[in-house]
Amino acid sequence: MNELKSKKFLILLALFTPIFYNYFFRLIPRETRNLSLDNPDFINIGLGVLFFIFLFFIGNQIRISLNLSSLSISIVLYFFSFFIFDNYFLFITRFFNIKFSFLFVNLAWILIFFINKKSNIYQVAAVFSFMYLFREFGFELLYNNFDLSPKTYTVPDETEVWLPVTKNIFANNYFYGLETITHNGYGLLIAYINSISSVIFLKSSSFIFFPFIKNVFYFLTLLFIYEIKGSDLSKLVFSISLTIVTLNSHWFRYIFFNSMMLESGVSYFFGVIMYSLMDVSNKREKYICSLLLGFLFFSKQFIAGLAILYLIYLYIKKELDIFALSLGLTSILIAALNAITLKVDMTWRNYLSFFDSSWTDERSYNLDNFQNIINQFLIDKPVSYLLFVLILLYSLNLKKNYSYFRDFSNLIFFNTFLVFILYIFIWTDVEYGSSYRYLMNIFHLLIPIYIYSIDNFLGDNKKI
Repeated sequence: MNELKSKKFLILLALFTPIFYNYFFRLIPRETRNLSLDNPDFINIGLGVLFFIFLFFIGNQIRISLNLSSLSISIVLYFFSFFIFDNYFLFITRFFNIKFSFLFVNLAWILIFFINKKSNIYQVAAVFSFMYLFREFGFELLYNNFDLSPKTYTVPDETEVWLPVTKNIFANNYFYGLETITHNGYGLLIAYINSISSVIFLKSSSFIFFPFIKNVFYFLTLLFIYEIKGSDLSKLVFSISLTIVTLNSHWFRYIFFNSMMLESGVSYFFGVIMYSLMDVSNKREKYICSLLLGFLFFSKQFIAGLAILYLIYLYIKKELDIFALSLGLTSILIAALNAITLKVDMTWRNYLSFFDSSWTDERSYNLDNFQNIINQFLIDKPVSYLLFVLILLYSLNLKKNYSYFRDFSNLIFFNTFLVFILYIFIWTDVEYGSSYRYLMNIFHLLIPIYIYSIDNFLGDNKKI
């Protein structure tokens, strides 16, 4: 390491020092922790690791079988495959329990692995057999002896929206979830993935929320960081900093890795799909990524809109052909067909009607919400400081960083702009606490930019 690079590295360490200081010298002495092995938090983390290992194995088999570029996009494909199947064949699956879709799609994947000569079918059989036996005996033992499920929820949306609809999907099926959701028109991708993930472990017919289903996204995020092209040093610095911030910020930890709203899932899916589209290795993968990006239409408000707009944008730029665009837009088409033929609400219909009515209100704007949103975000100081360092590093090589991540940067700016516009001109009297979640829905899109910016600062940037 030359002298200039050594100085820059020391500056980098100085920038991240407040994050470590705040945790190790201020937070830890005030906390008392149950460090015994029967601590439900530790057990949930252990189950999260087991879930991650299972997804890692399945993702690797999918990557090999379909010749995809990364484990991360393969894992996203596995998650989405159940939801895509249920939407395309809802006219049939509405007559069956969700476990039918779970079994059918897994058997389809096993068949693909079997046909592909590169997959070891004996390993596949062993892993699925182990997970089945663990579900039948091991998990039941843990659940009956330890308090693994929370009794209360922090955010009202969990108890009012996501818990009821997830219970209905898990106990019945996706169609029943669409019929019974109280907030008509919501996209149910997240509730569905909550349900299908729980089926892997829980043999009961009644849904129970387990934090480890969400904890797994922390480990999946670390895998995503590892697969991003960049220096090992930048990825290590960011991974450690993210871990410390996660431990330090109760709100960030809860929203991203413990909440039923699964903000980490939305952010993770969006970031992985977008990065994979940027780094696509073959036409098949481009089609798969286009399909997955389109099905984010069923996720959260801003991500749903950004995903569809970005698909159209890529087509206009001629980076996607008409077939790829059509694959992505089948999400909207199938939502409309299901709404017409099966008499369920069209996804996001309620938001369109809300916008129409809101413009007729006497008060058309609330400029105070501009400051309210900023203050709300700054409450979470560890995350705010992490993003401050990113902005600083990004700005030091602004032209190069923006040039390479032009689309990502524009999407982040556009998402931020939309959140402010929404609360200033439309949701003028709505609580603004949720603005934090809407701003952070694109968090995983920041990660490649962060790593690239660190490398540029150190002068150790590899060609991505």
